[in-house]
Order: sequence, then C-alpha cells, then structure tokens
Amino acid sequence: MDRTKKTLQEKKFVFWEEIARDGAQAKTILSKEQRVEIAKMHSKIFGKNAPDHLVFAAGFVSIAPQEAEAIKFVANNVDECQIAVNCRSKKQEISDAINSIKDAKYPRLAIVTPANDRLSNLMLHKTTSQVFDYMIDIIKYAIDKANGIPIDLQLAAAYEGNPVQISEFAQYATELGVSTIGLGDTCGKIYPLEIKKFYEKLLANSNNKIIYAPHLHNDLGFAIDNTFEGIKKGITFACTSWLGLAERIGLARTELLTFLLTYDNENSINKLGFDTSSLFYSPPNLKLLPIIAKKVAEYTNVPLKTTDPIVGTGVNSISTGTPFVDIFSFQPFNAEKILGIKQKIFVTHLANRRLITEKAKNLGYDFNENQIIEILKIVKEKAYKDNKAIISETDVKEIFEKIAKQI
Repeated sequence: MDRTKKTLQEKKFVFWEEIARDGAQAKTILSKEQRVEIAKMHSKIFGKNAPDHLVFAAGFVSIAPQEAEAIKFVANNVDECQIAVNCRSKKQEISDAINSIKDAKYPRLAIVTPANDRLSNLMLHKTTSQVFDYMIDIIKYAIDKANGIPIDLQLAAAYEGNPVQISEFAQYATELGVSTIGLGDTCGKIYPLEIKKFYEKLLANSNNKIIYAPHLHNDLGFAIDNTFEGIKKGITFACTSWLGLAERIGLARTELLTFLLTYDNENSINKLGFDTSSLFYSPPNLKLLPIIAKKVAEYTNVPLKTTDPIVGTGVNSISTGTPFVDIFSFQPFNAEKILGIKQKIFVTHLANRRLITEKAKNLGYDFNENQIIEILKIVKEKAYKDNKAIISETDVKEIFEKIAKQI
C-alpha cells in the first residue's frame, strides 16, 4: 500500500524530510549511521503513524558510490518511516536508485525533471513539451523496474512553468501510475500571492486523482507561508529539513512547521486560516523537536543560534528581571510544558536586582539587598570590560561565592 498517497488523499499531512539528501548549499554531510539515527528519532514524533506522515529522503544516488551505499544502509536499517531515494530522469540512474532502496520496508523513488523551458533547455536541451513527452517513456521504465515501489515525480521550477501544461502532464503521469507530482520552487523566489494564483489555475485544470507535492525553497523566507497557501487549497504536503538546512537558504524548517501545525489547533482557523486539528492521525510529540534539532546541529556542525525559533538556545531564557513579574506576558507559549525546554537564566549586562535574586536562589544563595547591589556592580563592570554580554556560569558562581564569604 502507498501510505503517502493514502494519507494525502485523506487530507492528512506528510513531511518529506531532506536533511540527509545532499547538503549542496548548506555544505553538510551525514554519515550513514547518523542518517539512520535521525530518521528513527524523527519517526518517534509521529509514533505508530510515522509511515503515514514521514518520508525520509535518504540521499541522491548519483552523487558518489559512497552515497549509494549510505542510502542502501538507511533502507536496510530504518523500518519506522518511508525511505525515499532521489535520482535524475536517466534509466541507468533509476535502476541504481531502485537497487539502493528496494530492501526498505517502505521504499519510494523520486525522479527529478525540469518543468519550464529555461531549465528544460539547460538540463536536457529540450523544450518543456519535449521533456514531458520524453518523461512518458521514463515513467513507464521506472514503474516496470520498480516492482511496486511508489514513484514520485519532482518537477523542478514548476512554479515558473505553465500551470495548465503541468496539470495536463500530471494527469497523464498519474494515469500511468505515478504516486505524487512534486512542484518545485527551484529558485525559492515565488511569493504567497503568486503561488495562490498558480494553484488556482493548476487546480482548476486538475482532477481529484492527481496528488500534488510542493517542494518550496526558502530563499526569500516564504517557504512556510507558501506551504500554508497550499494547505488552504487542500495540498497537505511539504518538503522540509531540520533547521532549514537544505539547498541555498534551505527549505521550510521541519521543527517550526511541525510546531505550527500542531500547537493550539483549536484556534488554528483564526490564526492560520485553516484547521490543523485533523492533519495528523495522532498528535505529534513536540517535546522531541528540541532534542532532535540539537542532535542535527551536532552532526552537521551548524550550531543552534539564540534566535532560532522553537529550538534555539534563547527559547525560554531570561536575561532581564521584568519577565519574573509575569513570565507569560513575555512568551508566546509555555516552552517547558509544550517543548520540555526548562527555563534558563543568563546573567548579562542587562541584569537587575530581581534577576540576580532569582539566579542566586537557583544556585542556593540567599543574598540581602546590599549584596545584590554589589553583585550587580561587579557583573556590569565585567560585561563591559570583557565586551561579552553573558557572564559564564563559572564566573557567576565565583562572584556569588566571593560575596557570600564577605562579612
């Protein structure tokens, strides 16, 4: 059974995860063992429904023999979710891709091909019409060789193409047995209003048997907004990557989109314009998001930033005293309850008496007013002298201990 197709037909959501695929512009690479670990961790977010909601793209087979070996290793060691392999529209490459993925419990084959004249000429020296004609033979070959493995097409630069032409090709490809028709925003430059108009033309010429699967890059920061435009049209699919690490500026951030489609679903219609309460067969486990993000950052050598939404080092952190008056007036949600991220107090040049009091209490100290004032003086002098906002935990403890010992 093609679980991705079934999930999308039932208007549930599917993540096509690309953190392992090729790392082209992000300059990242994951070992075969790391790919397996992340795929298994990611699957736990969806529990028993992981094969319905998660396709893990294991790699692009043409990169190197080592890449093909890594893909095969993932296919042989991950049973928790679907495993996809990407390849170009070349028969030998399709055969190699099928060979690398055939032993997976839930395998998929994704074939990439251009869908506008400029890219068609660049990649295959053909017009788009000629490419689509050429792809008919490729699709038949892939389906024959795949022995039941679902085939997905990924149309590069689709949003720069003709939506009517694409819908006509999508219908023929679907009739031949293709599972999903991927729509690539290859340059990451389409705006939400533009994609809305594209979908209106595309869907007006499409029958309900065609399953569209957007692949939206984030060069202009619109990947999630454009995903939402698709959901409003009934397209419940997104290519994403952890921390947004994929081509160039990346794809929609897996952790952020998962959060936005899960948290506060009772108010989602008013907030997002569509109902998120029925997108998943069972509620995703949001407390795994920061854990997996931290592991991805470690493996890719791309450190989490303070300002990364949902999983960044600044989430549920305090460096001024005002939030202690009413912590939830300064947070969009309860990060400890929803994500399991415990509160962190940083001592910086912005510290005031209330913050120092709370920090001291956490470390087991009970200072009087004069001691608090003295600590504040030392802290601010050190921050400006060192030109570093954050006073290290070691230095904070030394300062506290020094003041505590004074008579």
